Amino acid sequence: MQLRTDDPRKTRDEAIGGPNPRTTDHAEAEGPRLAALGTHAPPPRFALAVVFTVMAGFFAMQVVDILDEGISPVRIALCVTVLPLTIVLQIAQTLPRYQRFRDRYGRWILLGQVVLVVVPCLLLGWAWGGMGGFVGASALLVLPTRRAVPAFGLIVLLIAVSTGINEGFATVAVPYMIVSTLLTGIIVYSLIRLATLAIAVHEARDDFARLAITKERLRFARDLHDLLGYSLSAITLKGELAYQLVEPAPERAREELRSIVETSRQALADVREVARSYRSLSLLNELSSARSVLSAAGVEAHVKVDYDRLAGEADTALATVVREGITNVVRHSRATRCRIEVTQRDGVVRLRMDNDGVQPRSEEYSGTPGGCGLDSLAARMAAVGGRFTAGTTPDGGFRLLAETSPAS
Repeated sequence: MQLRTDDPRKTRDEAIGGPNPRTTDHAEAEGPRLAALGTHAPPPRFALAVVFTVMAGFFAMQVVDILDEGISPVRIALCVTVLPLTIVLQIAQTLPRYQRFRDRYGRWILLGQVVLVVVPCLLLGWAWGGMGGFVGASALLVLPTRRAVPAFGLIVLLIAVSTGINEGFATVAVPYMIVSTLLTGIIVYSLIRLATLAIAVHEARDDFARLAITKERLRFARDLHDLLGYSLSAITLKGELAYQLVEPAPERAREELRSIVETSRQALADVREVARSYRSLSLLNELSSARSVLSAAGVEAHVKVDYDRLAGEADTALATVVREGITNVVRHSRATRCRIEVTQRDGVVRLRMDNDGVQPRSEEYSGTPGGCGLDSLAARMAAVGGRFTAGTTPDGGFRLLAETSPAS
């Protein structure tokens, strides 16, 4: 094993000085900000309560304005029949649970609202014209933006004309209704949109929580596969070798048993690191261990190393590739030779592993589903901005290739 003289990780003690905390998943990194957003956003029920309280206040003011103009059979009939129907249509345009219904019938409901506002406005004038703001809010909610704004303007114009016909265009009723309809429509629309966003924030927070749990489960399963698969394979091979050497070479058997104890302790430490949600591996340590495991499996190992310092995440990712690659050689191949090269050129660290343990095949792995280990390696390398490929070679071998920036 050839090492560069300026390599900062020449010894095992320096390489395994201790685990460094690592950022785990994107969902975990976004967790605090998302939790804060969800905490400060009003609860969905409270947000909807605010919307309907404001709407109820506007409707109550509308009834007062109508009855303030005088009590007549027409006014009573409108307040008893048309006003409740207008409220029902407005609720249908507001509640989130009716979204599918609005997607299908929202424009027809909007047309009904226009009729129920404009026609009574011709009879009652400005006293009923205040209902136009709700219709304008519905137009902004139901229609696409490029149509909603012109439709809102048209509704304001209809209310102004209807009020002018009833009250006379020389009075202040027309400009009053224009301003009143604009303000009411914007207020109601804004409150409904804010309530919808508050509901979306809480739903997104729940989705992110479920996603974070799923990612943590996948991380735990992936790390256990990468760690224990390699360690248990090494323990099995060394145990079988020690069993065979007990009588002919007891000293060699004792060495293998000592190595099994060390591997078991390292596996236990790795499992504890997985439970603490972080894990830091050394590429040099894994290469040294790989030589020992391959030798115990009767595989001739050739290791060449020529690279500078690696960042923690890149070091761990490449070390994981070595672990999984050696596990596959030992457990799933009939290899007699394995060559491992780690080189650095033009700011890219390239890890290449070749073995002669498979028959020639044409397919090549590119990150598609097929093996848990290879899928895991592809995901790990992608997480550090690297690239991973694996596949057969024309001479009947198998090759793993991983590349990443040393500073990743």
